Amino acid sequence: MKITSWLVLAILTVAGWLAFGRHVAGGILVGGLLAVMNFHLMAHILISVLNRPGRSQEEWQTAGRQAVSFMTLRYILRFVALVAIIFLLIRSGWVHIFGLIMGLSTIVITLLILGILESRKIFFSKVSEEFL
Repeated sequence: MKITSWLVLAILTVAGWLAFGRHVAGGILVGGLLAVMNFHLMAHILISVLNRPGRSQEEWQTAGRQAVSFMTLRYILRFVALVAIIFLLIRSGWVHIFGLIMGLSTIVITLLILGILESRKIFFSKVSEEFL
């Protein structure tokens, strides 16, 4: 997922540069960096919460509520920071809004590509099993 998202971002940035110019490509790059870093930060937070050492059932329930509260707070803070950064980028005119939206779509495009590839792999493995 990590390599694919960086590859999609690179392809989108180059395509934006060739098709629309430097300003749009900069927006794609900035939006993609924000999206990819935000996604990986969210994954890191989730993994760190879920990989806590084993406890008893009662400790897990108490720790689980605390972990959910902590994770929710970090999610909200990260979201507010992301919205503030996007607002400042658009307001200042540093990036092209179309490019920024395309860049922010990097993770969605990556998930679509990986989903299609995985479904093709599953489909063709089942088809080959039927003929064997």
